[in-house]
Amino acid sequence: MSDYEKLIDKELFLEKFEKLSLKVEQLTSEITKMKEKIDKSNKINRSFGLEAIRNSQPISFTKEVHGMQSPTKRYILSIRSISELWKGRKNDYLIIIRQQERETQMDLKALGIRIPVDDIKSLESLAKQILSLLYTSCELEGLEINEILRDITTQINEEGAKMVQEVKEKMVFSK
Repeated sequence: MSDYEKLIDKELFLEKFEKLSLKVEQLTSEITKMKEKIDKSNKINRSFGLEAIRNSQPISFTKEVHGMQSPTKRYILSIRSISELWKGRKNDYLIIIRQQERETQMDLKALGIRIPVDDIKSLESLAKQILSLLYTSCELEGLEINEILRDITTQINEEGAKMVQEVKEKMVFSK
């Protein structure tokens, strides 16, 4: 093989190597974009609240509240008890909003807020805000708020021992 043929072979090799390198770069770029798109999609579709629902239990004296519905989805607010250990805490109330598929009632997403049972100030603030909403709604609708509050207080006093017992059974308290 002459020097001229070796030079041509070398140039052909370099040319093919450059084309191959360019293709590898393009492929790497496309794969990176696809990975970013999949990661973004997974982040959007993932919901930590669904796992919290599985680890919690409904409390019978709290009822689900249904929100506005769309043609395909429905939204539900509920209060549950959760005893699993999380960030060094256990025995929390879980206030959760679930998004369900309307026809199958399958949970799609959920967002939960954990409030420790012993965080009396947060629970007091939450109760005050809910009662304020009730008061405002009654005033706007022209309903008698005092009668409603009296009925609520009477029901809580009558069923209070059962409520406490249920929460004690669903949560694990160390003495």
